[in-house]
Amino acid sequence: MKGSLVRYRLFEIWRFIAALLIMFYHFAHFAPEQSQWVKTSLESLRLLLDLFFIISGYLIFTRYADQVQGVSSYLRYLGRRLVRLYPLHVITLGYFVAVGVAVSLGLTRTGGGRDLYQWDMLIPNLLLIQAWGVSDALTFNFVSWSVSAEWFAYLALPILILVHRSAGLVGLFALSVFSYAALQVMIRFGLMPFPSWVQADTWGAYRVFADFALGAFLSVLVTRCPLRFGSRLPAWAALIGACALMTLDVNLYLSLVVLALAVFLAGLVETNEPERFSYPVFLQPAAVVSFGIYLWHPVIENLMLSFVWNKFIASPSSTVFFGYVAIAMLLTVVVAIISFRCFETPMAHLLSRLMGLKKTAVSVAPAAV
Repeated sequence: MKGSLVRYRLFEIWRFIAALLIMFYHFAHFAPEQSQWVKTSLESLRLLLDLFFIISGYLIFTRYADQVQGVSSYLRYLGRRLVRLYPLHVITLGYFVAVGVAVSLGLTRTGGGRDLYQWDMLIPNLLLIQAWGVSDALTFNFVSWSVSAEWFAYLALPILILVHRSAGLVGLFALSVFSYAALQVMIRFGLMPFPSWVQADTWGAYRVFADFALGAFLSVLVTRCPLRFGSRLPAWAALIGACALMTLDVNLYLSLVVLALAVFLAGLVETNEPERFSYPVFLQPAAVVSFGIYLWHPVIENLMLSFVWNKFIASPSSTVFFGYVAIAMLLTVVVAIISFRCFETPMAHLLSRLMGLKKTAVSVAPAAV
């Protein structure tokens, strides 16, 4: 498909910004009482997490829709995605398993509470099925529900491909609408135990599939669009507009449509001008590790906020707190960069060789999450 070799730098910087906002939101839970409004304000931007998944669906469909032709190519595709996602998932899960053991043995009281360490959920976490509706609570590395949900969407890629091959662009659009409608029905009849699907996490697999279907639709729409322009401003304007709608709580689906418009405009302009940088070059080492920032930040939160802040600092000053949070966020970005270069990429190449995947199959580009 057109655009399969495009870098999509706008997507990089958007996912980086979204990862920072998600991290800041989680860290803000520890803020002094007078600053809890920050956390409350950021809750309105929950749909930005779906930006991750829509972009992921766009990129996965762009790259693999033509490559997956049968069982063998499907298994190679899954192998390529697994070697990119799983090592970081396992090492961050391992950290929380270690903390959970310490909490269970009474060696520490910090670490997120005993509810986080439900040992009957360890196997589902290892199998990446914890966000398929098998649990009523987030466990261990709580943000890894999105990795589980993403894995579900990876497994379901043949559905998107078959719909596209049989019904084209209209089929993908219909599948997207049907998927979001199904989420609404599941919420309405209590099958998904959430006030809204945008809050779904332990049932996040089905939410992410809908986002993936929308991303696939946008990917095909970009390839068929005759428009040619090089300005990034319309894409940024649409993204800012979507955030404004979320903040004003106008309408969930209107916000989703404007967010989809932003992804479409970004995909179009990046396809038209693939060599142009969309953000300052010095940010590239951080911008390409949004997946690492997302999975590592609960570890940093556990160490620097649950333990160090609560036990040794706990200042009532908002200035002190947010200064400390800035240090914690910077440290998370540094850890994510080191992890990507020194652990994730070498491990992906090693696992790729062991699984018999082609060397070219493992990219140094970040994961689609």
